[in-house]
Amino acid sequence: MKVRARTVPSVPVARFLPVVVLLGVFTAGCATLGFGGVNLISIEEEWEMGRQLEEELAEELPLLEDAVVNEYVSAIGDLLVSQTRMADLDWRFHVVEEPEVNAFNVPGGLVYVYAGLIEEAGGAAEFVSVMAHEVGHGVARHGTERLSQQFGLSVLAAAILGQEPGIIQQIVAEILAVGAIASFSRSQEFEADEIGVELMPGAEYHPRGMVHLLQRLLELREREPGAVERFFATHPDVTDRIQRVEERIEALEGLADLRMDDDQFRSIQERIR
Repeated sequence: MKVRARTVPSVPVARFLPVVVLLGVFTAGCATLGFGGVNLISIEEEWEMGRQLEEELAEELPLLEDAVVNEYVSAIGDLLVSQTRMADLDWRFHVVEEPEVNAFNVPGGLVYVYAGLIEEAGGAAEFVSVMAHEVGHGVARHGTERLSQQFGLSVLAAAILGQEPGIIQQIVAEILAVGAIASFSRSQEFEADEIGVELMPGAEYHPRGMVHLLQRLLELREREPGAVERFFATHPDVTDRIQRVEERIEALEGLADLRMDDDQFRSIQERIR
């Protein structure tokens, strides 16, 4: 039984909300033309699909059942989502109990982060940057854009209505094989980074944590290529992303008092270890 809480007392309440303009990525009740292309799935349909995918993934993935870790991860995720136009929707955050360094977003407000990534992160801001990036994919609805391209409207509609259960199972099989919902395009990765960078200050963490995390993963790939193989397969153009993130951070103000680390994250790492 996975335990999830909406807040953790020691996670700070955001002092301010950054200006996040998310044009063209949220129109409840209808298909959208998002940043990356046509999206044939409405918000309601996406969340219905997400519940089906979550149920299937719970049967296949070894999800961590540590209430303290799950509450912390969910509180960070909720704090990030609270700054977006999808704050009134039910998002869920899960920890996969495997040493792999990876994380992914699933349509319907689902974020999965691997225990190995939590352990590998050099500090709280690095971990939060991963969460912010995956929330960025969800807010921009990149997963449903990719599924729209792959399956088309009629097939997806039938799957959501339960008339094509094989499609849901196929999507789950691809997630398990690839370690993500899809390999996103260059523009989608950049957009998720940009959204993530803008969300991090509202959670009181310095967005430079994203730069440090990406640099750390590049170094880890040189030492242990297998440890991050699936991350780099589904998160391309890491070097270009670092440059773009640094440029975006330079354009932000009011970052001086933001944190790179804290004791609570270190205690979570110890529980994971």
